[in-house]
Amino acid sequence: MMPKHCVLTCCSLLLAMPVRAQTGGADPISGSWTGDMARRGDTRRQVINLELRLDGRSVTGTVTGPPSPGRIRTGTFDPATGALRFEVAVDDGGSSLFVFEGMVVTGTALGNVTANNQTGEFKIAKAGAAAPQAAGETAAALQGAFAEVSALVTRAAELVPADRYSYRPTPEVRTFGELVAHVADAHLFYCARAAGREVQWSDAIEKGSTDKATVARELDRSLEPCRAAYGGGGNPGALIANIGHTTLHYGNMVTYLRLLGLTPPSS
Repeated sequence: MMPKHCVLTCCSLLLAMPVRAQTGGADPISGSWTGDMARRGDTRRQVINLELRLDGRSVTGTVTGPPSPGRIRTGTFDPATGALRFEVAVDDGGSSLFVFEGMVVTGTALGNVTANNQTGEFKIAKAGAAAPQAAGETAAALQGAFAEVSALVTRAAELVPADRYSYRPTPEVRTFGELVAHVADAHLFYCARAAGREVQWSDAIEKGSTDKATVARELDRSLEPCRAAYGGGGNPGALIANIGHTTLHYGNMVTYLRLLGLTPPSS
């Protein structure tokens, strides 16, 4: 099974590699932002207005509503990757906490929002940003980011000899073959979701044969729907989550390769 916390952490894990996101300007965060959000699968979208401030890599600010005002409890932004994450404590008389995670490209931020065990999507634009241009640049940035990290995963899979696909550093973790297979399973899940299909997570590849020949074939097969999704303007929340998940596990592969005495392709 995919870890439940993955949706919450994948986008912030984009920090693990130099994704070439264009963030535009010395301070792409500070200012007024307006946009909307919705629960996954809900056509009704809720307007949101925010005032954000950037101090180093820390993001602070307030949500002016509607429907309820709130304040940013913690927030981070990485200018090298465009990865943005902040938690909003809503002043609604309760203890509502909304977690926003996504990517900023030329004045537009989009990604996942999670609250009360429900996941949705958000898209906000900074005041003065050119929305049509930003949308095109966002799609291009996501496509380039996935092409980069997926190529690293493929090269790492090629580097490891067939007789070491059963290698695992400790008994508690996946073998290298299972790790690559897990990434392939994730590609099929996220890119199907990006294309609008409400599929459920499946460990079919990881639970099958994980020898090098089989895994290499399945990894290559999993890339086809992703190329279509990234090239065809698929659901941005799912596309971003896929990049984060792939980046996370490429980082795992780097550790495996080092322990096997191999040089990672990103080195």
